Amino acid sequence: MKKTQNLNRGILGFFQTPLGRNVTVVATGATTLGLFVVNFMPHTMFLKRYKEFVQSYQNGIPRLVSDKVKERLDKAFEILKLEEHERKIIRPFSVYGFDLFQAGSTKYRFGAALGIPVNFDFDEAKEIRRQDIRFRDKGIDWNSEAGKILQEALVLTEDEQIFGLCKSILQLQTHRVLLNSIFPSVSFLTVYTVGHYLNMRMNLLARPFSLRLVMYSILGLFGVGTWSFLKDFNQVNYDTEIDKKLSSLGPQFVEAGAGYYDKLLKKNMALRELIGDDTYTARGNVNYFIRQKSLPLTVHKTYFEEKLKELQSKQATTEVPS
Repeated sequence: MKKTQNLNRGILGFFQTPLGRNVTVVATGATTLGLFVVNFMPHTMFLKRYKEFVQSYQNGIPRLVSDKVKERLDKAFEILKLEEHERKIIRPFSVYGFDLFQAGSTKYRFGAALGIPVNFDFDEAKEIRRQDIRFRDKGIDWNSEAGKILQEALVLTEDEQIFGLCKSILQLQTHRVLLNSIFPSVSFLTVYTVGHYLNMRMNLLARPFSLRLVMYSILGLFGVGTWSFLKDFNQVNYDTEIDKKLSSLGPQFVEAGAGYYDKLLKKNMALRELIGDDTYTARGNVNYFIRQKSLPLTVHKTYFEEKLKELQSKQATTEVPS
């Protein structure tokens, strides 16, 4: 006698019918596409809106990037030997906060947005407009020890600014936007495919829903973990390759890189003490909890310091008289 499959009643039973399975397939396809669109659109078609969201404003009016900073950006273009069309589609703007910001990509006709923080306008500490600077809507005690360290860390030399701009430009030249949009879709589709296979192979649809719920939970965690790993690994790889590229531009760039990351770390450590939260670690790295969304700033700094020592050692060797 042929064994018939037991179907659950109610809404769960519907998804075990042929029609319900078709609905599931359509929903899976829509979710896969939706995950791609949600990650891709802010960096392409909605780039202007994305930029407006992180734009720095003063009295309701967007802050303008000064001519001085634009000139340094042009120098960064020259150093990296950017094509004319790439220079035109990279649009600088004043960003909220103290860190450079990148959105979009030079790979697409929608262009790229390069956010430049207000401290790039400062050439010396006395130019800092203390009354206008807040962090997370909190005032800064500039007279404290941490406030004095922050004040020094916010002032970058011209070479350090150009280094930071070059780093951001190289990020905009990668395929980061496309890959970061593909990763969640691939992870979700993989989880669905494995779950569907296990349901059919082990006849789980005829078994209690609690059993399938355990399987779905495990697969869900696996999917999130896979997405996180792919995204983080890709970013760390880009960070490493960009550091190598920048260090190959000459001793001046290596020295600027060491100084740039040293000041970033000091800035973060000062903000950690002033604000009193754990956004940054005690060493100045961004605190990502269990993930590593980018290469730690301490690793960047160590890399350029070691490169600088190598160059200085070679220079000392060549200067020794024979």
